Order: sequence, then structure tokens, then C-alpha cells
Amino acid sequence: MFCTKCGFNAGDTKFCPKCGAPLGQNKSATTENTPVTEEVTNTPVSENATNVEANTFNDGFNQNANTSTTEANNGFTQPQAFGQPQAFGQPQAFGQQPNGGFDQAQYGTVNQAPKAKKKWPKVVAIVVAVVAALAVIGYFAYPFIYSLVSPKAKAETALKNLGKNVDSYVDEVLENGLTSTDTQVANETSVTLKALEFNDEDYLEYLNAKTVKWDIQSDVENGEMSGDIAIVDEDGDEVVTIEMYSDGSYVYFSCPELFEESFKIDVDSVYSSYSSYSAMLGSLSSSGSLDLEQVEQYSDEIKAVVGDVLKGYNVFVENLEYKKVDNKTFKSENGNIKVTEYEVTVTKDALVKGFNAAVDALYSDKEISSYMSLLTTFSGSSKDSIKSSFESELSSFSPVSFNMYVNDKKEIVRLSVTGEGNDGEIFAEFIGKKDPTDYIHVGFNYESDVIDLVVKEDGDSYDINLKAQGEDLDLTIASKFTKDGDKKVTLDNFSIVGTADDESFDIELSGQSEIKDYSGLKYKKSDFSGASNIEYLTSSEEQTLALEVLSNIDVLKKVVSEDLIDELFGSAISTSTNSSYTGTYTAADYGISLQINADGTGVLTSDGSSIDVDVTISDGTIVVANAYDSTDYISYSVTFTDTTMTWTDSTGSSIVFTKGV
Repeated sequence: MFCTKCGFNAGDTKFCPKCGAPLGQNKSATTENTPVTEEVTNTPVSENATNVEANTFNDGFNQNANTSTTEANNGFTQPQAFGQPQAFGQPQAFGQQPNGGFDQAQYGTVNQAPKAKKKWPKVVAIVVAVVAALAVIGYFAYPFIYSLVSPKAKAETALKNLGKNVDSYVDEVLENGLTSTDTQVANETSVTLKALEFNDEDYLEYLNAKTVKWDIQSDVENGEMSGDIAIVDEDGDEVVTIEMYSDGSYVYFSCPELFEESFKIDVDSVYSSYSSYSAMLGSLSSSGSLDLEQVEQYSDEIKAVVGDVLKGYNVFVENLEYKKVDNKTFKSENGNIKVTEYEVTVTKDALVKGFNAAVDALYSDKEISSYMSLLTTFSGSSKDSIKSSFESELSSFSPVSFNMYVNDKKEIVRLSVTGEGNDGEIFAEFIGKKDPTDYIHVGFNYESDVIDLVVKEDGDSYDINLKAQGEDLDLTIASKFTKDGDKKVTLDNFSIVGTADDESFDIELSGQSEIKDYSGLKYKKSDFSGASNIEYLTSSEEQTLALEVLSNIDVLKKVVSEDLIDELFGSAISTSTNSSYTGTYTAADYGISLQINADGTGVLTSDGSSIDVDVTISDGTIVVANAYDSTDYISYSVTFTDTTMTWTDSTGSSIVFTKGV
């Protein structure tokens, strides 16, 4: 038996004496892998030795060229290749026949291929390369892949970004917003009325001066403010001016064109007239100043508190329940936006965990540890009691869900809360193209009540529009203004149009405002010495003021038309100029006579001395005042007949004047 591995004639042994390969069990393999054995066996060696060599040479070349086909058929790769030495060229071992005695078994060995080379090193290299490539791709694509794998990742990131924005805003305000240059500001503003209608009646035609302008200086740190407020006519002339100063407790003012006196009013009383929070606002205003240096001193503590609260907020966000609804195209009023819609549920667990995280952060923050210790000492509340108290407050809390749209940049596009049974909705949309906050749309609707607010920014131009509808209300407020640099703003248009309680109105105005260099307060408290408190004016002081206004009626006529003056002052003006009261009245028993002119002026004669006076007759009262000193006046109840005028004082005593013919 010949060895199928090396060709040695090993006889009947089980192993080849030359190479040690096992014999016998390879017969079938040798036969199966020698496809030309039968052809060679039937051909005499002496005649075909050359052909055998040629065939073997060609078989080796062809097998190499058709390796893939041979592998499929035989299960291994044939070793013969172009240019390699052939098996028949190997030296003959001892006992083998010479070349001329080449037999069938040896020929079969010539065509038998060596064992196939192992391919696992190449496979491992390929696997390693693929894994490395995936690792690199995964590193850069992780955020995207994670958002696909985790339904809540995109929504969670969008909500956390809100917290980051708040944190950045607080830092910016504390670092840049409290500089010394911001505590002292001078502002010059003018506003012009362009429409003024009530119940379809045009009141703009009653105004001769339609512009109000003010030049105010403010020292916020000291709580002081002063300046001028003026009414300006169409020629640009200041017709009426109010000079004012405030120390935070009182506002002092005067109007030189109408009054000789100065006045003051308590700031607290102003707040109490218009605000339910008057006590709080009053205490703030009465403090006299805002110590911004103190605020800056605690900026680190403020930042620490904000950061700790945001830690709690982030934990709250992480524990919300998220459900991905759909990928969709949101057709907003500012264009289509590709978004992912989520349903987010606020649970008691999320609120408690977020609150507890914030409390833990506050108590473990070294920056504010002393303050938290004081809180515990004076309030008697520990960290654990605060937590348990908050959780008990939420004992009846029911989960609340809202919908959220998030764009590809993980920015919130829309938040909305819908009432039960789709009964009403509150929403906020951030739909700017360059920045989401360039276009904000906030709305509320419930049954017939609608509130709709749109704020748009386009470069240096801003639009703010508000609509409100409800029972007995249909209101639209529209405004547009433009920034002209860092210190000037132009109010292109501001309008209020609509109806309220069956009253219609249409108001429109425009103007501009500019920040000026601060050079100091124009007025001080001493400029208003002896100011009268408006809240405690006596009746005689009120009559004096009324008389002063009437004596300066020509000034008012520069502001408003005579028709409006008649409507505003009524009989106070008409009676003083009514021709039925003109004439000279004499009380001979008292040595007094009074001449009354149609324009309200007159002459009072007493004991032979005469002075010029202003006479006002209104609502059964006559006021006769020194034309050169309005504080010098007399006042009586008065009645008239065709020929008499009767004065009656508070005691009931009377003086009867007879009208001259």
C-alpha cells in the first residue's frame, strides 16, 4: 500500500514508515480525490509519460484558476498552482519503482492535494476591523442611536434644556445685569396719539396737543427719580409741564403753568389704589433704595440655590413618564416643522423625587450650608420633615399629562394641556426658524373664552399681539417696535381696539424712547418745600386750586379744545362767563361792590379800595379771588334774582347786593 501523503510504498503496515501518516482509512479519500486515475490506469506508462506530465501541469493550472469551483465540489482547495513543482518531480524513496515504472497508485498521489490552509486568521482580522468601525461610528452616532432606542431620551433632553436656559439666564443677569452703569439711567421718551375713539365718537379732535414726552433720571440704587413730563403741541412747544421728584416714599410735583403750589402724594397710597398687593409693594417702595451691591455680594449663593433647584428639576424630568406618540409634520403658522410627539405624564413619584433631590442638594451645598442651618434652627424643620411635609401635601395628587412636540435639535416646539374630554386647551409654541424663541405663540381657550398671545422677533424688529375674547369682551392689542442700536427704541405702532361691557374704543399711538447719559437728578426734594399732600387737602384749598385752573383757562385751551373744556368743567366755566351774571352789584350797607365781567374777571371795591379779582360761580357757590394771589379769596353760597345777588355764610348770615341798571 502506498502512502497517500508522501507516496512511500509502505506495504501492509498501518502507518507510513517514512512520514507516519495512517494508512488504509485514506483509501476512499484518495480514490475520491483522484478524478483521472481510471484514465491513467488504462494507458501504458511508456507511451504516455510525456502526456502525464503535461496533463498534470495543466490540471494544476486549471485547478488554481477554478479554485472556487473545486472547493465547492471537493470540500478543500487543490494545491497545484502555476509555477509550483509537481508531485511527480519529488525524489523516489527506497523501494519505489523508477520513473519508467510509474504506477497507478503513485499517479494518484501526484494529483492528490495537500491539506487546505487554515483561514481563521483572515476571518478574525475582518471581524476585528468591523467591530472597530462600529465602535467609531457608535461613538459619534450614540446620541442619535440612543434617541431611537430610548423613546423618552429626546423628550427628556428637550425638557432638561429648559433648565439649562434658566441657569444661563440667571448667570448672565448676575454677572452682567447689575453693573454700576445700570443703576443710574436717564430716559427720554415721547408718545403721540394717532387715534382716540370711544363709542364711535372721535375725541382726538378735542385735543390741540397730542404728544406727551418725558425726560426722567433714575438712581435705582438710592431709590431716587426726577424729571419733567410735558404736553407738547403740534409745533413742538411744551404747553404744560409737570416737574417731579421721588425719594421712594413720596412723589413731589408741581405744574407751574397752572398752579403756584407744589404737591406730594404717598407712593403707598398709589399702589393701594391699583394693586391688591399694596402692602408688599408699599414696603418695598418705602425701603427707600435697592442695594444692588448687596445683591451682587450674594451672587454666588444665588447661583448655588438655582443650581441645586435645577438638580431637583432634572431628577423630576428623568422620572416623568414618556410615551412616544408619532413622528409628524407640525403645520405651524410659521411654516411646517418635523417633530416627534410625546405624551408626558407628571406623577406624584416624579414630583417627590425631584423635590427631594433639590432638598438634598440644598442641604449638602457647602456654599449655603450656614443658611440651611439657620433655616433648620429658626423654623424647626429638618431636611426629612420638609420632605415628608411636601409628600403629604401631594397625598391626593392625580397624574397630569401634557403633549410635547420636539424637533430634530431636541428643542421644544409645542407644549399643550387639554382639559377632560378635549374641553379647552392651554398651549405654548416656540416656532422660530433661526431660534425657536424668535416666534412664540401662547394660547388658552375654554368655551367662549380665548386668550391668544404672539411674540415675534425678526432681526431688530419685534411684534407683540394679544387677543382676548369672552363674555362682553372682544379686545385686540397690537404693537410693533424697532431697536435702533443699543439705546434707542422706536414704537412704530401701538393700538387697542375692541369692546368691553358694551363700550367700544379705538386707541392708537406711536413714539420713541432713548437712553441718555446720566448726569444727575434735575430736581431734589428741597425744590418742592411746603408741598401740600393731595390726600389731605381742605375744601378751601380745593376751591383755591379750582380757581387757579379757571384763571389759567387759556393755558388749558392750548391743550384741549373749548368744547372739551366746557364738557370737563361744565357750569364752573359757563356760569362765570354767563352774561346773565355780568354787571355791577352793590351792598351799600357794607360799603362793598362787585363788578363781574363775562370772561370771569372783575373788580372788588371795599371801603373805597379796589382790586382785580377772578370770579367763579358754580353749583350755588361764588368764589372771589385776588387776581394776583389765588390763595387770597372769599367764598359764599349765592343766589340770584333778576335784580339781586345774595351771599350767605356758614352761620346763615346774608349780604344782599343790588344789581345796577
